[in-house]
Amino acid sequence: MSSRRNFLKKAGLGSLAMASVSSHAITELTNLNGQAFFQNKETILKGEGKQIHIKVTAPLFCPYHSLSTPAEKGGNSYYYLSTPFTHNPFTLEASGMSGSPVIKDAKGKFIGFMTMHGFENSTYSYDGKKTLTINVPEGQELFLDESGNGDEAWKAYNTIMMKRLNINPYKQIPKFWQDVEYCTWSEQKYLSTKRHEHFHLLTHDFVKKYLDKIIEYGYPKGKMTLDHGWGMFPDGSVNSGFGSWVPNPEKFPNFRKTMDMINEKGFTPGLWIGFPKIHKNSLAAQQYPELLGNFIQGSKADRKDDIQWLNGKSDIFEYATEVISRFYNMGVMKFKIDMSYNTKSDMLDIHKALYKAAKLIDKNIEMEFHVPDIFFTKYVDVVRTNDVWLNDKYNWKGRVKTHYEICYKSAPGRGINLDHIGGNDTGAITEKKFLEHLEMYKNKKGYPLVSVLPHHFGKKCVEKTGAYLWDYEKGAKNILSDFYHQE
Repeated sequence: MSSRRNFLKKAGLGSLAMASVSSHAITELTNLNGQAFFQNKETILKGEGKQIHIKVTAPLFCPYHSLSTPAEKGGNSYYYLSTPFTHNPFTLEASGMSGSPVIKDAKGKFIGFMTMHGFENSTYSYDGKKTLTINVPEGQELFLDESGNGDEAWKAYNTIMMKRLNINPYKQIPKFWQDVEYCTWSEQKYLSTKRHEHFHLLTHDFVKKYLDKIIEYGYPKGKMTLDHGWGMFPDGSVNSGFGSWVPNPEKFPNFRKTMDMINEKGFTPGLWIGFPKIHKNSLAAQQYPELLGNFIQGSKADRKDDIQWLNGKSDIFEYATEVISRFYNMGVMKFKIDMSYNTKSDMLDIHKALYKAAKLIDKNIEMEFHVPDIFFTKYVDVVRTNDVWLNDKYNWKGRVKTHYEICYKSAPGRGINLDHIGGNDTGAITEKKFLEHLEMYKNKKGYPLVSVLPHHFGKKCVEKTGAYLWDYEKGAKNILSDFYHQE
């Protein structure tokens, strides 16, 4: 071992220590000329403030990189990179669907960071040709596998990380977590006739009519989630609703009765909350101004938006406990959390506090998030495949496949929500595309979610959706990712 360390130093890889791991991971570390240094089981590299360079083949699959240009929006190309970049996967914003801090190249080489220690300076830099430079600061560790079997390497990485982070894969879960889910979001958007109207359509009667339609279809009963628009907008703006997690009495004169109605119709109440955001005019900010944190940067360099992130130094756990218990006491058993695309390292503390608060209230509450990252996985029950637009301007099928892959591979041992059959762009949905999207979810691990009501797109959509839901209901109902090596 000492001779290998000396050789690595001479080769210019700096001071890197190595630790043995499972035989599932066999690696061949190379220098810049592509010469093999060694091939054995030692694949964890411990950094001491140095860099390593490895040969890679583009495109590089970067599951953490969910930031897109307007031209890429709606597809999946921004996960597959062939041009030069420098990324810190811990400090990028998680815009929509951000996975683990790993990279897999076109030939199956696999690289992954293994600790949050030194995350500020843990970076991947690609020269756009054939070299990936990895900054491995003191305290950081790197998993490196050049065997060419990227998925097996990723499984090995997950298995090691689950032990390190004390992530116990779910084996048995509350029955209702596996149920089909219905969510109001895309139906709100479909019925909207003008900008932002969908935030104002959600009422007690809206929920009743929606459920009655599901019952009329003869679909299996399951969870019923109220999405964005059930809460207060104190200054009249939608943004002031962030931090105002109190039911709007004009829309819901008695929110508890709405939850009771959902239960009486045979469904489990669920609720969307955009928890990490807060507005200065929100109810929470008025009562607890210390919750106000950094601003979200606006579209111009010299402009700040009027929404802020929660202050990570405030008592987020206490705030989360207050919010979750308020609705748990009204009968809500599932929370759909919108993590709102903040910097991942900042979101992690918010994520942990919210999850821990919910589980201390009732361990059976289902907590669903959209950050399927191994460092977040301990603090999540379900991850959703999140926002897809069936718009022909985009490679939407690629997006469906990649979002599922990231959920399945970056959150091992947790459930998957196959989010929004038909997608979120209700103006782009046709019968053909609705059915194509539905077909892509068949035989996938995860529970189905219906949002926009399928009768808008024809009788065939109603019938095919029903057949899919009942096949799921009568089947194994396997929602858990098994993307790790099980003992």
